[in-house]
Amino acid sequence: MNSIDIKQLAKILSLNPSTISRALSDHPDISVKTKERVKQAAEEFNYIPNLHAKYFRQKNSGLIALILPEFNMFFTHKMIDGINSVLENSGYSIIIFISNNQLNKEIEITRHCISWHVDGVFLSLSEQTENLDHLQPLKNANIPVVLIDKVIFTDQFVTVTIDDVKTALEATKYLINQNRKKILGVFGNPKLEISKSRMEGFKTALLAAGHHYSEQNIVCIENLQNMEIELQKSLTHSYDGIFIMSDELLIHAYHFMMKQSFLPDNISMIAISDGVIPHHLFPRVDHILHSGFDLGKKASEELLSYIAHKDKEISHFKIETQIIVFNTVSD
Repeated sequence: MNSIDIKQLAKILSLNPSTISRALSDHPDISVKTKERVKQAAEEFNYIPNLHAKYFRQKNSGLIALILPEFNMFFTHKMIDGINSVLENSGYSIIIFISNNQLNKEIEITRHCISWHVDGVFLSLSEQTENLDHLQPLKNANIPVVLIDKVIFTDQFVTVTIDDVKTALEATKYLINQNRKKILGVFGNPKLEISKSRMEGFKTALLAAGHHYSEQNIVCIENLQNMEIELQKSLTHSYDGIFIMSDELLIHAYHFMMKQSFLPDNISMIAISDGVIPHHLFPRVDHILHSGFDLGKKASEELLSYIAHKDKEISHFKIETQIIVFNTVSD
């Protein structure tokens, strides 16, 4: 059955369109009997409210946008679960956009957010994003933005991340304390703030311990298809420890290293992870637990706070991490 509009439904029920609208919104001025009659007829005649018109009148949409560079199995779904754990009882609904790691797509999506009158935006930046100039229209439209996980730090926008420098430093120190003498760091796109920060922590830990550090200690993987080639070149230098900055890199590196019989006897490994993948590998991988759920939950709490108080001071939030040891590192 084709849907009908509010005027047609009002004519069928011999009511005013405004009465139909208020009945479907559970307005206290409308009797319970009329509400039930309207809702039953709306279902019977397939009436679908025009939410765009409703939100236009109310000057808000009830929508919050989540803009992601990509959707992967390693971290994203946990982050979305964390976001939804807060939003599900808030009266807001989330809409998800994927930028495909392209700046022009990210810009296009932010324009959609403005035209749709979203009430807030979560944004994890694309690999091509080098500044936040394209977010100024959102700021001009008074739409709060929370940058999450992949961010650029400014005094203009809220960020929710882990302490990337500290986390990478602690992971590297763990390998050093396990008597690893030559440690390789595996990182993603070196242009990203998250990669730069984790490289800084890795380097700081090595130098503080008096270990040798040079470009040979780092391999940056911009394209996962090149992972095996890059690792093969690096591992010719007889490393006995390896730090990996993310789950996505971990799963590819682990597969290659097992195939080459590097694990578990020849090289010890630690990664920054949301904790799922390391439990499903054998031998299991010691890791610094980076909870996507906690990250999403905190981002939601802060975005709702900024929606309610748009003059609130900009802050940068760091989610706590913890080391998970399976005793797979041996002396």
